[in-house]
Amino acid sequence: MNNIKDSVKDAITEIINYTFSEETVNRVRQVHEAKIHFVPTRYRILGGLLQSLNIKFGNFIERLIALVIKRDPKVEFLPLSGKRAKLSMSAETDALIDRYITSRQLPESPNQCDKLFEDLLRNIIHLERNTKGNKQAITKDIDALFKLASGQVVYLEIKYNDDHDTGKFVDINRKLIKTYAGLVNALEIKDVESLKPILYYFNPVKRWEPIYIPSSNIYRGSELFDAFFETRFQDIENYLRQLEDEEEVISIFDDLYCRIRYRT
Repeated sequence: MNNIKDSVKDAITEIINYTFSEETVNRVRQVHEAKIHFVPTRYRILGGLLQSLNIKFGNFIERLIALVIKRDPKVEFLPLSGKRAKLSMSAETDALIDRYITSRQLPESPNQCDKLFEDLLRNIIHLERNTKGNKQAITKDIDALFKLASGQVVYLEIKYNDDHDTGKFVDINRKLIKTYAGLVNALEIKDVESLKPILYYFNPVKRWEPIYIPSSNIYRGSELFDAFFETRFQDIENYLRQLEDEEEVISIFDDLYCRIRYRT
């Protein structure tokens, strides 16, 4: 439990310190001081910072999962995890992925995509292993990357909620598959069993059906933890629910209020 608390606390401290840094506060202050409004400037500054922190909650979840992976004894945290990495991919693979995404949007496309997706991954590996010459460079954020005791590598694209609009949802799935293709090269993957791409939603509530990626590659809530980690999802969930009443957290927000309210 202490390990979980340390992971949560470290992730929260990191995002709060960035959001409430003097540089950020001054930048938000300059924006609001230039506007005429009946709401006092200091309260617009405070509201803007709190809204920014709320928006960053998805980033907090990404950071939290990364810390869990790094500290969990059942998996091996890999160096590319949590990094913005320069990868490579052939033009043929790039076009293949775009065609796949488009085909899944057509009315006649079958509801189940398990076989189609597995064939796509096999074709990506085949193309990347056999394409000669220069490959195009791609830069991708790798939310999490870890290795199991079996030797299989798992790549996670992490989202807080399954609540994205249509365009954003398509982009998320396209990004996961293209990052997978880049990792095939970076990790010298030779078969589909060696690298598993997973779209993970921290909140288990489901909105979208498995249009582009089959259910076997979509994990929600505790499913990821049950499958791979010693850390229990329920422990993290319970601790997060207790956070708002912790004196240390309350004092951070009290301090922010005083900095904004009483600044001369």
